[in-house]
This record gives sequence, C-alpha cells and structure tokens, in this order.
Amino acid sequence: MRYLFLAILLSSSVSAQVLLKDIGVMGLASHDLFTWNKETKTNEENGRLDLSTIFDYEGGSRWEKGGNKKNAENAPVYTVTMYLVSEFKKYGNRGASFETARKLVVKKFHSMVKESFQRLTGLTFPNKGIKGSVTNTEQAVMRALHDILPGKIKAFNRKRFGQKRDIITITNIWNAKILLNKKEMNQEIGYFNGDYDPEYLKILVPFKYINLKEIDAAYISEFSAYNQSEMLEELKRVGEGEIKIHEVSFIHHMSELFSKAICSDNKWMPKVTCE
Repeated sequence: MRYLFLAILLSSSVSAQVLLKDIGVMGLASHDLFTWNKETKTNEENGRLDLSTIFDYEGGSRWEKGGNKKNAENAPVYTVTMYLVSEFKKYGNRGASFETARKLVVKKFHSMVKESFQRLTGLTFPNKGIKGSVTNTEQAVMRALHDILPGKIKAFNRKRFGQKRDIITITNIWNAKILLNKKEMNQEIGYFNGDYDPEYLKILVPFKYINLKEIDAAYISEFSAYNQSEMLEELKRVGEGEIKIHEVSFIHHMSELFSKAICSDNKWMPKVTCE
C-alpha cells in the first residue's frame, strides 16, 4: 500500500533537534486548531485536536483527500495528513466503525503532536486540558514560529525526469503533494535564526505571489500585543545560543494553546482532565 512506509515516521525517540516531521505534525495541528476567515476576522475551526480539519471539512466529503485543502499545500503536512488517512482506512479494513477508527486516529495524532511539540518548544506537553476557546494571540505566536520553516529540504532516493533529485523546494506548488519518505521526514532542519527562509517571501499561488512574513506580521500586529520584529529577534537569540527556546517570553502561549487543544469536550477526543 502506498502509505505503509509512513507508519514508522514517528517511531524515533525525542531529540533536541527539530526534525522535518515536526513541521508536518505541528503544521497539521495548526490547521486543526485554526482556520482564519479574513473577511469576518474569525477562527472557523473548533480549537481542538480532533482532526476536524480532515474528517469534518466540507461535511466530511474530502477526508480521503486529506480534508481541508490547506493540508495539501506543502509536502511535510501532506505526508502526515495522508499517513493519518491511511491509518483510518486500516482500522476500517479491520472492521472498526467510522467512530471507532476516528477516535483511534485522533489518539495516535495526539501522541505525534506531543513528541513534536516538545522538540519544537522545549516545553513539556500539557497533561491537563483547559476549557475555553483558542485565542488570536495564540495563533499569532504560532505564526511567529514560522521562522523555523525550511524553504528547501534534502531529497533521498528520489528522481525527477529520470535524474537524481537532491533538493525539494517546499514552497513550490508542484511539490506540495509529494509523499516524503522516512529519511526525508526524519532529517534535521535549520533551527530558529530570526528570519524567514527566502522561499517564503515570494510564494507562487494561483495568479499571484504572496509574502508569508508580511502576512504574519500584519496578523500579529492586528490581533495580538506582540510585534513580529521583536519576536523574531528573540528567536534569533535562541538560534545563537543566548537563550533556550523555553525561555522565550511568548512561548508560554503554546502551553496554554495546547492545553485547550486537548480538552475533552467532544466525542472524538481522548479523555483528559479538563479544568
């Protein structure tokens, strides 16, 4: 089966270095928590890690394709998304009902998020839930962490047009639905350095180019008390070894966000204490 190789992507132990699979996992988690409506300036997601971004998008009609189209905008997120879809199908093929299969996949997703969260933030993943809605400030902090997004990654055992392929540009729309292999997903990526990789300053989307750094700056300025330049400067200090990531002044919002994200207030969520 085409997705079987993905089953071992998340089996390695936690290390201090951020891995490409962490970008995929945390990217999908972000989509599961936030879907920003620019017109109404509201979040249309439910702020829970219940994989609604896959199974509830457009009434559940697109789950086999990964749900929300955002989940297919870059290869790391797409790879993680389709791994979870394949796991859901596997449970179904073994006789599980839709409800049981989704619960099992959500539980698996939580274990993936826990590992990636700890590598990315340097914080311990919360073990208790917090009632309440996720906030614009929390989304702003996740946007600031786009500093770490790699523009290019190493390709392994891959060819293009019959030629060996060494590099994959993440922001290239033609690479968005590549299913990355184990070695590609487990590669270490560059750490925080206080700036966005140049590939994110000119991303080609249908009929135009967008600058992710400018989009994030505008959001952070309008919907939080933070300033992107100051946040990136602090992350630069992390990359230069002056401070640890868990010492960053705004990183505590990530703990608050994911405490809400695991709150068991719908039937798909694993049971945790929720205060």
